[in-house]
Amino acid sequence: MTLRTLLILINIAAVVTIIVIIGAKVLSVRREPNEKPAPNQTPFYDDDVMEDTHLTRVLRWALVFSTIVAVVLPLYWLLEPNRQAEETTGFEKRAEERGAVLFANASMPAYDSAKSLQCANCHGIDAGGGAATFVLTPDAQGNTDATPVAENWVAPSLNDVMYRFNECTAEEVTAKTPNCDSRAEQQVTQVITYGRPGTPMPAWGVAGGGPKNEQAVSDLVAYIKSIQITPAKAQAQAAKKVTEFKKSMAGQQATAEKALAQAQKDLAAAKTDLQRQKYQSEIEAAQEGITRSRDYYDQVQKMSQGELLFNTQCARCHTKGWSTLEPSDGFVPMPGEPGNGAFGPSLRDGATLEQFPGDTGRQKQYDWVAVNVEANKGYGVRGISSGRMAHFGNILSKKQIDAIIDFERGL
Repeated sequence: MTLRTLLILINIAAVVTIIVIIGAKVLSVRREPNEKPAPNQTPFYDDDVMEDTHLTRVLRWALVFSTIVAVVLPLYWLLEPNRQAEETTGFEKRAEERGAVLFANASMPAYDSAKSLQCANCHGIDAGGGAATFVLTPDAQGNTDATPVAENWVAPSLNDVMYRFNECTAEEVTAKTPNCDSRAEQQVTQVITYGRPGTPMPAWGVAGGGPKNEQAVSDLVAYIKSIQITPAKAQAQAAKKVTEFKKSMAGQQATAEKALAQAQKDLAAAKTDLQRQKYQSEIEAAQEGITRSRDYYDQVQKMSQGELLFNTQCARCHTKGWSTLEPSDGFVPMPGEPGNGAFGPSLRDGATLEQFPGDTGRQKQYDWVAVNVEANKGYGVRGISSGRMAHFGNILSKKQIDAIIDFERGL
């Protein structure tokens, strides 16, 4: 039983006692309707009782209550710091519980059909990443005559997101050092509030045009903070993403071949010209998908570790179209050249070497990727940070970051 619960019970008992006393007084008046003499006309104790028995009883009760006050006040003073700390912890815990409800989807215990935003549908029930359905418009496909295509957009992991936007060491993050996550919280809050234009991530905050107030957004951030994995697990997760990427590309040709067989079957059963036209276009797209899948898988087999890590960690922002990469779908354009720029700037044609020239520049680039700098502060040659660049010192090893830098400096 906590001190808070004990105090609540004491207050309830006190209220019940007062109600009983008042009720007893009311009932006693009804039982004895005759008016009693005024107190100043009622004989009181004589001197022997007044100075002996009555006085002793009063002093005894005074001693009892004085003892209670003398014990309780120091005890309350001693417990107050812990109570305040427990209240802070309790506040965070309640925020995490509300955030868990917002994050949950129908497969999770915390799901509430009236409150849940179902973030887990895109980011995974463990927040380890997933996919979201996204419609590529003709403009996004680079062809105004094209048909809109529903595509799977790769959604990032959130169980390591707090490592990407803070200036703390892995040890400080693991130990949950106070104020260590303030910068990360600001970035995550901004993304949740305003969304990511041009992606399936909508604006959830009222300020961004969404339905949730600042308290709800704060609760969601509190929950995301509570599920952060350790830096060691984050590094293992980064390596796992490379393996999963290679595996997924290995299965693209089979997916395209299956789509081709189905489209040919549908074409044979088509009854109208419109249906034949539709299935014929699917056949052509599947054939294109088979060729692309085979060619891209060959490219993946030749990719260096740096390029593979770049694809799984950096390409989301620095390569246009990477988040919708699916070679088997001939309707969806393939991404541009690695590092050609999207949400982040282009890294091609020597742009990295211009920003971080020479051997000293390489070390500065490592610091930029691993640690980063706050918004509006300089980096490299005349670079000004926007504060949006994630950094990877807590979720990638030095060897992994060096491999990415080698790849970027060769673009």
